[in-house]
Amino acid sequence: MKNTGRRISIATKISIYFGLLISFLIITVGCSTYIRIQQIMELQIKEKGEAVASAVTALAAERLQAGDPQLLNKLFSDLKANEDIGEAAIVNSGGKIVAHTNTLLIGRTVSGGSPEGIFQKSVSPGPVISAPVRTAEGSLLGYFYIQMDQERTKKYMRNLALTMVFVLLAALYAGIMLAHIISKRVLRLPINDLMEATRHIATGNFAYKVPVRKQDELGNLAQAFNTMTVYLTNLFRTVQLSTMEMAKNSQLILSRTESYCSTAGKDQKEMADLAEINNAARRLARVVDRLNSLSLQFKITN
Repeated sequence: MKNTGRRISIATKISIYFGLLISFLIITVGCSTYIRIQQIMELQIKEKGEAVASAVTALAAERLQAGDPQLLNKLFSDLKANEDIGEAAIVNSGGKIVAHTNTLLIGRTVSGGSPEGIFQKSVSPGPVISAPVRTAEGSLLGYFYIQMDQERTKKYMRNLALTMVFVLLAALYAGIMLAHIISKRVLRLPINDLMEATRHIATGNFAYKVPVRKQDELGNLAQAFNTMTVYLTNLFRTVQLSTMEMAKNSQLILSRTESYCSTAGKDQKEMADLAEINNAARRLARVVDRLNSLSLQFKITN
């Protein structure tokens, strides 16, 4: 059954394979870079939370000792304005929330030493960091809890992912086009030369030579093709010479048998043998003529 589907050229196949290779490399590097950046940003948020906790506990100790809630409210309003901080709270040693970024939760009693019940469920909750609030003498006044917000990190990572996808598509397109152009320049002329030589061979022109453009694998293939045509030329030249010699010999046998048959004094058996030889010579002559006509269709010299 004849295949009527559209054939894909070698240059197109090379372009596709090269594009897939570029895609694999970009995806591999991109994923590793994406994971590494995400880890770095999460570590930065955690370190920022620890730094905030260290600074706030020192201030909170003084303000808890002073018993002035206004000072704590001012401090927590500043914390609430920071986009990397989700919620923060101070729980005294009795388990009562004495300061919170959400003022509605101030006064609630929670189980001591545990952040459960202190924070509401945020959209992008990050790591929870706790630090004890102590006086200068080391007395425990309570605990400071801070929950980091990862919304800015997630937004940045989403934008980074979109950028990487666009870069991947652009690199894939550029890689395919570049590979297509290079493969066409490298392969198109040698392949066209071989196709042209094949058409000449198919029509019997063994004198056609493939031009050797470069000393590479394709150049070696062209040289091998020319060597093959030389062998075919020698073969068909031998066939032509052999058929010409057979034609001469068959004509000689035919003329001799006809001359001998016309001579009188032959018995019936000899005449029958000569007639059979004559018929065989005629058949041989016809076969040789066909072979000679066939061999003459091939061009073996320039």
